[in-house]
Amino acid sequence: RRTCPRRRAAAASRTMDAGPLDEANVDEDKLLTQHHATLLPPELLSPSPSAKDGVAAADERAQRLWACEVVQEAGILLRLPQVVMCTASNLVHRFYYRKSLKSYDAFVVAMGCFFLACKVEEKPKRIREVLFVFHYVYKARTGRRDATLELGGARYNGWKDALCKVERNILKELGFSFYIIEHAHRFLLFYVKLLEGDATLAQEAWNYLNDSTRTDLSLRKPSQVICCAAVEMAARKLGLPLPSASRGDGCEWTEVFRVRRSDVDEVVAEVLALYKEPKRQWLDALCPGPRITSDEFEAHVVSQQKARAEAEAARKAEALKE
Repeated sequence: RRTCPRRRAAAASRTMDAGPLDEANVDEDKLLTQHHATLLPPELLSPSPSAKDGVAAADERAQRLWACEVVQEAGILLRLPQVVMCTASNLVHRFYYRKSLKSYDAFVVAMGCFFLACKVEEKPKRIREVLFVFHYVYKARTGRRDATLELGGARYNGWKDALCKVERNILKELGFSFYIIEHAHRFLLFYVKLLEGDATLAQEAWNYLNDSTRTDLSLRKPSQVICCAAVEMAARKLGLPLPSASRGDGCEWTEVFRVRRSDVDEVVAEVLALYKEPKRQWLDALCPGPRITSDEFEAHVVSQQKARAEAEAARKAEALKE
């Protein structure tokens, strides 16, 4: 995509004028530019920031999948269109290719990405709605029916502050750029129509696309490939034949959409592997400090509020003396 000429000139000027002390800023600008792409380059995908911090690949995958499941559940409860959950899951994966799981709690990041995706897709929700639905998900997944989130209480204010802070961090790390997000769902109905499929095939393929958002496929594979893989899996499940050169149809159906068969098979294998994953109700955070769902967090918020009140009282007392 084209960028503003003034921005290109400014970036080039910074690069040319950079000295030894500015090399870190130039590298950061280049890294942020690489993140402004629909598909991330291989050097950003591996190793990930979490892997550099010593997080095992299995643990990182589990946290990512779980965060996207939480996003999907919250979107269903708020009766939002699927595009919101797709965008939120994409943001979760993008953010964790910038920051480590040891720095940001997956539950809080999922909440922040969901809140931001509602705005990006023009389906905004109030902060209290997002907080209450995620608190409900927390209670349902942990079985803590006695946990409460009182409007204006210490826990509520702590959750609200955490949501606002993580939203700012997501915006900063992703460079306030969201036009790069592309979903495979937009191609599905067109592909099914060309293949003369019916509504059942489209619905099954749509379900597979929804499941694929739990992975980072949207950052590694073009949307057309993911869409073809969903159609392939849906046709297999329904027992519907697709055009194939081996059956005398002239060519493979994937060639019509300029998609390589090997890429489709790779995506199919990765999506099918999701169904072998164990069901995870709740995962502990990998980052240090009290989690927003813990009892210690509420005490931490109360102590912070008390400290701020005392500091404000001291400031006012000094002002009166003067």
